[in-house]
Amino acid sequence: MRTAGLFLSVAAYLGTGAAAWNHIKKEDPNIVSLDCALNASFCKELDVTSFPTIRLYHRDGRIDRYRGDRTAREIVMFLRRAIRPPTLDATTQQLVETFTHVDDVVFMIHPHPDDWQLEDRFAALANKYRYQYSFVFATPFSKTESAVVCYNNIDDVRHRAQDIESIHGLEDFVKLCSEPLVPELTRRNEAQYTSTGKSILHYFATTNKEKEEYRAMARPLAKKYAEFLHFTITDAKEYSEVLPAVGLEPGSKTGLALQNPNNGDVYPLRGNQKVTAKIIEDFLEEVTSGKLQPWNSKDKAEGEVGHGGGHDEL
Repeated sequence: MRTAGLFLSVAAYLGTGAAAWNHIKKEDPNIVSLDCALNASFCKELDVTSFPTIRLYHRDGRIDRYRGDRTAREIVMFLRRAIRPPTLDATTQQLVETFTHVDDVVFMIHPHPDDWQLEDRFAALANKYRYQYSFVFATPFSKTESAVVCYNNIDDVRHRAQDIESIHGLEDFVKLCSEPLVPELTRRNEAQYTSTGKSILHYFATTNKEKEEYRAMARPLAKKYAEFLHFTITDAKEYSEVLPAVGLEPGSKTGLALQNPNNGDVYPLRGNQKVTAKIIEDFLEEVTSGKLQPWNSKDKAEGEVGHGGGHDEL
């Protein structure tokens, strides 16, 4: 990967951030870092008013600003997208198969020859989201029908757009395809999951390693239970106040709890066992069969109090 230059102000951005940046710099000798505390005048010339700041400077004068997660992998993927054109052309089946896996999330259009309006809308979509996903123009499926498909290679999921004609059809398709099976729950996206009517299986972790290990383990289960259950990850340090709210010990570094936003029922997983796929399925079975009663924080001093009976839905 060859870039035109990348700058990062690293003042007040140390620890794992610095380690991630050192990993990124191995990708390309044109990637450099600046400490704005030591290079204040130069950073002022670059109009860097807050930091850390990550920018890609192109030879033609264009500047791309990175606003994603500050992890090595996400920044490297951003760089790869930024130095490519907004869309790729797959003129052969071999290229179609290659570009299917060019990114974490790939959108591919198979337009019939006269569907220039859809092609224009797809190109506009690619320009809007070019730094987040990859977009490919591919050979037609048929002479009479256009198709837009996506490949979520993180979760190994493929979708075909059902609505490619309406104003919001393609935008909604982007949201559908890019939504991870096991997302990280934050205050920003919390309402998105609590308003669906599905229960939420919270997993709490404190390190990226723990989060990624759980995400990889839980993906098959998230597919299996997707109809009525969200699998989510919550940072136990950043959202420590959530732990006692779902029946887990304050200050815990890890934990698992099932929450039903519809009626407020909460089922914390007890014990110090390592959370595995079998542990999760056994836990869910105990809930649905009624063997495990919902925990209620106001009755904690009196022990766990439940409603009795089984639960047809989680």
